[in-house]
Amino acid sequence: MHLLGFLTVSLSVGLASAAAAAADATHPKFFTNRAIFTPPQGTKASYPRITELSDGTILATIAWRDPKVGLAYFPIFQSKDDGWTWKHISNLTDQVNGLGLGSQPALAELPFKIGKYPKGTVLASGNSAGSSSTNIDLYASLNKGKNWEFVSNVARGGRPNTTNGATPVWEPFIMPYEKTMGVFYSDQRDPLHGQKLAHQESTNLKDWGPVINDVAYLNYTDRPGMTTIAHIPTMDKWIFTYEFPEHAGGINWFGNQYPIYYKIVNNPLDFRYGDGFPLIASDSTGNGSPYVVWSSAPGGNGTLIVSDADTQEVWTNQEVGRPDKWVKRQQPGKSAYSRALHVSRKTPDRLYIFSGATYDDSASGPAIPYVVTTISIKKLLAGGYTNQG
Repeated sequence: MHLLGFLTVSLSVGLASAAAAAADATHPKFFTNRAIFTPPQGTKASYPRITELSDGTILATIAWRDPKVGLAYFPIFQSKDDGWTWKHISNLTDQVNGLGLGSQPALAELPFKIGKYPKGTVLASGNSAGSSSTNIDLYASLNKGKNWEFVSNVARGGRPNTTNGATPVWEPFIMPYEKTMGVFYSDQRDPLHGQKLAHQESTNLKDWGPVINDVAYLNYTDRPGMTTIAHIPTMDKWIFTYEFPEHAGGINWFGNQYPIYYKIVNNPLDFRYGDGFPLIASDSTGNGSPYVVWSSAPGGNGTLIVSDADTQEVWTNQEVGRPDKWVKRQQPGKSAYSRALHVSRKTPDRLYIFSGATYDDSASGPAIPYVVTTISIKKLLAGGYTNQG
């Protein structure tokens, strides 16, 4: 390399590093309910989902119906400064069904090549639903969420209807594992089960194997729902959380209608072999739409953290999910329907809590922003937060 070129590159790298350091210095590491997107009056945004890319970029989306267009889409937002500022970079639209993408988004980055899609491909799913069908489709972005292409249909069911005997599919969760892609979802199509949790697997993202049950109870009216999964690297285990409506199972934990259950297994494609445990702290359990993450903080076995739909607090477990070791902890992030949690890749003490509207919020009420809160896991475990801050 010529000396001038070397100096130019060195100067550019130095300026970029200085700019990054300056950007880091201009905002706090931890913050509360910072807005990503505020939907216009008369609309509601809920069910947030996010993924952190290998370069540290965070992509976030949420279910929302834009009143200016006929078909719903998932807006995609990007942050390059640890969640402090956000930029709208694209819309994930339905490219095949003519129904839109209106509910239950999912995001993940491929950690390995699969089929024609290289490592680093961003995958997205959601429910493309209309008067005659529900469709869990897979989309891919080769440029970090800026553009999207349809990949394949994973599962198709009947129209949206939560009545037992109806046949829709719901609530996808994308889980790459050892050169295989698993797409997990809630399934009402099985005549033996009002609703069950299942997944399908693919090694090329185009062709999908048979439906594999993950949670399927013998009682027909039982309706487990809303899968989320996290890895526990210290024990090389996997945790699977779900809601299990008490009115279906005849169970009532602390009066909650949708208590949270979980399984822990050695392989995330084999949850069917695990036992389900209710998540119970000394005086409470969560209620509906759980989301689970794991952090290596503060050391040892690390920490499992679970969120729910109705409670501002979160639940933690530092004993690899031991049933008698769950603790309910206050934190300042707002409660919301199907909140999403995320642990920073580079800073395992930093927990992100993404919140939109609650299930009961009315679209005709005040505009409710899509927000993110970041907190210290060590401070959380020490009881250093209240619900106010």
